[in-house]
Amino acid sequence: MPGRKVPHRRRLAIEDIAGHSSYIAESNLDSALHFLDAIEATVEMLCQFPEAGGVVPTTRSEAKGLRAKLVSGFGSYAMLYFVTPELIDIARVIRGGQEMDQIALQSR
Repeated sequence: MPGRKVPHRRRLAIEDIAGHSSYIAESNLDSALHFLDAIEATVEMLCQFPEAGGVVPTTRSEAKGLRAKLVSGFGSYAMLYFVTPELIDIARVIRGGQEMDQIALQSR
């Protein structure tokens, strides 16, 4: 089994995480903190098992290889990422119902 990959969080992914956690905190601070822990647990799992997320179907060549993994314990949030030989390249963290390949491409 190849070694652990290094996580890379794109600027928009960091902004997504901050925005989602702020929104959750408006009604429940403990849930927001749990969300942040769940994000980190999901990132760590992907670093060890990069193919755990499913491939996002797309016809866009720029989104080829885009994968999605639900955030552990927060099933309405998905982490969008690419796998490179060294990295887990986290493009976005979205809430359900958004167009995955369109959103991921905004950060490329």
